[in-house]
Amino acid sequence: MNYLYLDIETCPIDQELYESLEDEEAKLKLLNPIDSRIVAIGLKYSDSKDTIILQDDNEKKLLEEMWQTISKLRGNGTSLRIVGFNILSFDMSFLITRSFINKVSVLPISGNEIIDLRDLISFFRIGKTRGSLKDFGRAMGIELDENEAKDISRLCFQEDKADGKKQIEKYLRKDIELTESMHKQMISLGIDKLRRY
Repeated sequence: MNYLYLDIETCPIDQELYESLEDEEAKLKLLNPIDSRIVAIGLKYSDSKDTIILQDDNEKKLLEEMWQTISKLRGNGTSLRIVGFNILSFDMSFLITRSFINKVSVLPISGNEIIDLRDLISFFRIGKTRGSLKDFGRAMGIELDENEAKDISRLCFQEDKADGKKQIEKYLRKDIELTESMHKQMISLGIDKLRRY
């Protein structure tokens, strides 16, 4: 089986509005694909040592490049499962909504092509207390990037744009590595075989 590890980073569209909000309200804006945009996409094919980090100020171009990359990986006739942490609730829905807003064609994808590590590790438990990717990385003893998810907005808006992009790339690269490590451990323990029904 071939896997594509996927993770995205997002940033609010309206910096002034975002910075005027309370923490919880700001977090909701960041998680909303109407109020936030995608600033970076990380992709890693299971047969490759390289992680692809897509970054572009033009979100439409960024999305087009991502869908083209996935199409090429699927094009060789092998089955491809897309793997991510909280990917069903966040990444895929964000990618589809932002593609709609930017008028970017998407690929046909079914839910059974997606492996959501958070759903499996919590056995489909619902609620906020299921742990973050970083929480699981700490529990596994994996070295993490010093930035947290909440820092991405700050990095997007900082004056030194080149440094912000560099730090976002580094953060995303670590998240992709962690996602792959977590998935491999889950395979070794049989957790990847769990199904809701």
